[in-house]
Amino acid sequence: MWLADRLANLVSGLGGPRDKSTGNLHVHVPRARAELDAAYRDNWLARKVVDIVPFDMLREWRAWQAPPEVAAALAASEERLGLQDRLLRALRLARLHGGAALLIGDGAPDPSLPLEPETVGQGGLRYLHVLPRGRIQAGAIERDPLSPWFGEPIAYTIAGGQAVHPSRVVRLLGAALPDDIVGDGWGDSVLQALLEAIDQATAAAAHIAAMLPEAKQDVISVPGLSQALSTEDGTRLLTERFAYAARMKGLFGMLLLEGDGHSPEGERYQQKQLDFSGLPEVARLFLQVAAGAADIPVTRLLGQSPAGLNATGESDIRNYHDHVAARQTVELTPAIARLDRLLVRDALGRDEPALRYVWRPLAQASEREKAEIGRLKAETAAMLAREGVVPAHVLARGVEGWLSAADLFPGIAAAFARPAG
Repeated sequence: MWLADRLANLVSGLGGPRDKSTGNLHVHVPRARAELDAAYRDNWLARKVVDIVPFDMLREWRAWQAPPEVAAALAASEERLGLQDRLLRALRLARLHGGAALLIGDGAPDPSLPLEPETVGQGGLRYLHVLPRGRIQAGAIERDPLSPWFGEPIAYTIAGGQAVHPSRVVRLLGAALPDDIVGDGWGDSVLQALLEAIDQATAAAAHIAAMLPEAKQDVISVPGLSQALSTEDGTRLLTERFAYAARMKGLFGMLLLEGDGHSPEGERYQQKQLDFSGLPEVARLFLQVAAGAADIPVTRLLGQSPAGLNATGESDIRNYHDHVAARQTVELTPAIARLDRLLVRDALGRDEPALRYVWRPLAQASEREKAEIGRLKAETAAMLAREGVVPAHVLARGVEGWLSAADLFPGIAAAFARPAG
């Protein structure tokens, strides 16, 4: 027996047979890849929705919490492999198509075998390739909770039928699917749920633009118009007459008409104008709906300052930066953890389980703010040195790492790396 628990009102018809919303039913209609690609290529709003979040997640990159020489080696490996660029491309493709992958290459002759981190020496990684969803096929999902690959495909197949072990693949998803849906190992495009709101926003702007040529129209009432248009000669004479009148109006700013312009016997001239006073708010409303659906503030999506008394948009941007930082920590860091372990071995030739990194903040401090933060940290370091609560050599290494990463003094990291004297 099914029980329904919902609000009903017999007087207004809410929740009853007269309620039009009772017939609403959500039906999933997958967007074809051709439609997604066309929207990305031709619709500026769809393109920004796909591109902005990955760009903001990676634009300031990350800082390794390590001694300067170790951090420099890790940064060199990232640059050699083009990690930041390839990760950005993969994240964009994942958001557009629902999934993408990074293929990790170490030169092994059989990529269907596991990639053991212990076999990767210094400079052992050869390449990172970005594979769109259409070029790599995910196998069946591992359903054994005791398997280390639980929840991931047990194998992949790339173009040409070559099998690839999942240890060689970094899988990136777009919009995640519900757990109980058995898909093809990937997710949904972020545009799947947003494209309707995006289309409505762009259509609203297009409809307003289409009204602009009709903003002001000349209307002339001509007695006996139907009779004049009933013959070819009458139609020709009338057309020539008002073509001449239009030229007169364009050249001399005046319009010659028969009669006084008021009596029924004479021609009467009027000018009709459309009222656009409420249309900007309508267009802005649709853009706000699209921005809310994409979880991107309007100030970032449109690049405009907020309107209204005392409106700065700082809280919106701060919330958005917090949102991006959370995605970096919750989604991106676990997704590339396997790659990061291999990257450490590629850079150093050994495992360093204690190595950590932090994502640099999106909100960049001004030079004055950097100097103020530097002053506070310097005072803290001096106090710790006076009190002796931290060993001097430990504190010195900490201050060295801070100054190298703080960008307060250009070239100081290289100076620290050179031997004294």
